[in-house]
Amino acid sequence: MEPYKNKFLATSTSQAEGVCPESLIDRFSNLPEGVAHHILSFLAQIDLARVSCVSKSCRKFYLSFPSLNFDAMPYANDMWERLKLLNYFDRFLIQRGDNKIQHFRIFWIFLGPASSFSNEYFRVISWIHVAARCNVEVLDLELYMCEATTTLVLPSCLFLCRSLRLLTVDLKFKLFQTPSLTSSTTLQCLKLKNVTIDEGLGQWISCSCKCIKELWLELVHGAKQITISSSSLETLRFVSCYAYYSFQNPNGNFHLNISGEKLEDIYIDWKVIPTGHSINIFAPNLKHLKWIGTLASRQCLEKLMCLEKAEIFLHPRSEDFSKLFSVLSSIHSVKLLVLNEETTKALTKERRSLPRIFDNLGHICIQSTCLNDGLVPALASLLRGMRHLNTLHMKYEPIIPLLFTKHVEVITASRFDREYWKSQNLAIIDQLEEVTVELSSGSNELEFARYILEGAKNLKKMVIVYLPHQSTRIEAVNEIEMNSPATIVFKKRPRRPKPSYSP
Repeated sequence: MEPYKNKFLATSTSQAEGVCPESLIDRFSNLPEGVAHHILSFLAQIDLARVSCVSKSCRKFYLSFPSLNFDAMPYANDMWERLKLLNYFDRFLIQRGDNKIQHFRIFWIFLGPASSFSNEYFRVISWIHVAARCNVEVLDLELYMCEATTTLVLPSCLFLCRSLRLLTVDLKFKLFQTPSLTSSTTLQCLKLKNVTIDEGLGQWISCSCKCIKELWLELVHGAKQITISSSSLETLRFVSCYAYYSFQNPNGNFHLNISGEKLEDIYIDWKVIPTGHSINIFAPNLKHLKWIGTLASRQCLEKLMCLEKAEIFLHPRSEDFSKLFSVLSSIHSVKLLVLNEETTKALTKERRSLPRIFDNLGHICIQSTCLNDGLVPALASLLRGMRHLNTLHMKYEPIIPLLFTKHVEVITASRFDREYWKSQNLAIIDQLEEVTVELSSGSNELEFARYILEGAKNLKKMVIVYLPHQSTRIEAVNEIEMNSPATIVFKKRPRRPKPSYSP
């Protein structure tokens, strides 16, 4: 598409320099509408207005362009410039008539006196009316609302719009008023971010969103309970943060109840102090579960029989073993289980028997910053409790330093050699067929890899991933490579660029 764009720019430039336009070919105006729209998609809304002045064909493309981006951020602190922008957008919507809108993004900042807010708010809502009339498919609202009001009330015609597939609302923690239960919608995806909600949201989603497949609730607060039962929901993403719940309801509880027979993908980022909170999920056909953060006071996951991948990245407290055991016991079978370092240590700290999922687990991935001296005994204990493991992946996840962090804790990872692993007498080593070890700091990973190469009788493939500066360390593997029946693959991992922070 770039050559078309360059020809158009060359034509415009030549006209500006006084070249006779009759001697030039207007290639842009003769393009198919879809191709012209793709080229125009690289321009901002104001630049599109300039393009419309070039020719009648350009103006036609401009008015039929199906993706609109009304962005007030450049004029956030200038009320008069925002007023001009409002007038321009109003005129533009009148001129484009009922041409279809595929994607409409409104990013508006309401600042100034109450009278100005009322005017701006009314006009922004009128744009949403136009979007519904023009059969909008994707509507993205990001609104910074002043203190004159705390509630966004979307017009009912939006939810009656049968073309609307995706609605995203970000209100910077202002109140999103739940639509009426009579506002039945064919919406397929709803994303609520940084929004205060009321108790009726769950009921509206359950009763009025019969076609919804994907639901995002990111940093939503205000309601003490969210209960959703859906026969169409396939994907759920829920992100919480303790700061918002404690600020809104310092002495109360929060309960999340989700039920969906078609649910296949659940992502939970739960960073709430567990006192009084609960999570209940019924998803018998779930295929992918990812849980990050902390455990609730009570969590109930119905028996999960169809999981293909479970990622458990928790930070359990010392008293959370029974809760963690309960979560993992709800998983009856899974093809791939991914655990972080903290979860692995918590499972083996109490020296109790592992949940039954580990009896028949064939593929496990342990993700950590390194195979440090504190993780090695936990890994040995975990492997001792597994009977049918055939694929093991030790994944390296580097530490990303926080802003203004000057010192990173030094973690030792060179204490355990091959003799330690031999002393563990791990029966599972004869079951291993494929192992991947990603090297980090210290020598623990390399010693573990050498132990497996020496002792795993049925090993078919070993993959060792290393950083460029570690090339000399892998030479130690070559000493035993000739005696191993396995295929050994060395992969060099590109070094990540160092983050640069402004002072």
